Amino acid sequence: MASRHRTTRPSASRPSGVSTPARTAGSNRSADVLPPYKKPSHPLDTEATRALRELQGRNINDIKRHNKQATEHVTSTAANINDMLRDHAGYIERRQKKWDVGKSLDDKDEEEIIMAELQTNVDGATTKLEESMRAVIDSGVAAQRIEEALEWLRNTAPGRSADEYRTQMTQRETQRHTQTQAASQRAQNEGDDEDMDDRPTPGPTPLDGSRVALTGASELFADRMQRDKDAYTSLSYTARYARNNDYREFKRTVHDAKYGDEGPTLGHEDTWFNESGSPAPGITDTRRGDLDDDDDIVVDKATISTRCPITYQQFKDPYTSTKCPHTFEKNAVLDMIRSGGHRVDGQRAIECPVNGCSQVSLSPARQYSQRPILTLLVSC
Repeated sequence: MASRHRTTRPSASRPSGVSTPARTAGSNRSADVLPPYKKPSHPLDTEATRALRELQGRNINDIKRHNKQATEHVTSTAANINDMLRDHAGYIERRQKKWDVGKSLDDKDEEEIIMAELQTNVDGATTKLEESMRAVIDSGVAAQRIEEALEWLRNTAPGRSADEYRTQMTQRETQRHTQTQAASQRAQNEGDDEDMDDRPTPGPTPLDGSRVALTGASELFADRMQRDKDAYTSLSYTARYARNNDYREFKRTVHDAKYGDEGPTLGHEDTWFNESGSPAPGITDTRRGDLDDDDDIVVDKATISTRCPITYQQFKDPYTSTKCPHTFEKNAVLDMIRSGGHRVDGQRAIECPVNGCSQVSLSPARQYSQRPILTLLVSC
């Protein structure tokens, strides 16, 4: 009877087994903490190599699909808002004709304010959309980087792991042999008759307890990813974006929406950026190819820099190349040509000093000229 009563009595240990919210939360936090990383001590075996070859970047295809959709949406949105702005500007232009003859003046001020605000908002939104396009391109490059790094890892990690293991084991064997010889020599010098075979030897694992530490596959992957990322981010904006087909299409689409069929031709991609992402110094033309002097009147639709790309100072006497759309301070470019050791057809010549432009400049009288519009801007 007594034993039956004792078995039905609540156990003292039972309450401690009941999980409380605080204890459960603490346990979950502990479960999320990974143990310290340990380098592998052996090369990849057959099973690990097979698993590595079967490893695929999860969601890479999803990222590619989302990037494609984002590219289309960003481009179409930027085009739509600039189309809307151009349509409204046409409306204001038609209204202006009435205002000029004194008609419908009651809403003139309000309409002009609305137009100015719309211009500001569209310009700001276009700038942000262009930044978003660059971010989408970066995301696509990152996805490609993961795929290439995984492929490299599959082909490289097993062999590199085995080579590193052999190297370390050879070093340890050499160390063990050296230590054994040293110990034997000491024993002979001290007259120690103790059998050397009974002495502990380092063996594959040294006596200090250290273990072979190989570079793991995850370390190889992370290192490769970082090196590829550093190589990409070290490129100029021109190399990263202006050479990208999606970015080119974005620029063309937005330019056409902003200016229409009658507007200036989009500037060459080499003129879109300098190293800081700002309009490149020395860019004076919005068109490529054979230009006549009247093309300079399209100044209200172009970004013109008044800073020399050689001296980085404001122009005093600007000279513009007829071979490319770049302008320089006269004395600076003449000094470069005179001091240059390169010659073409017996004449001194230099490559254009602007990064990314490979046009060869000859004598200033033949291939440089003053541009009236830029000279006027500098003198203002």
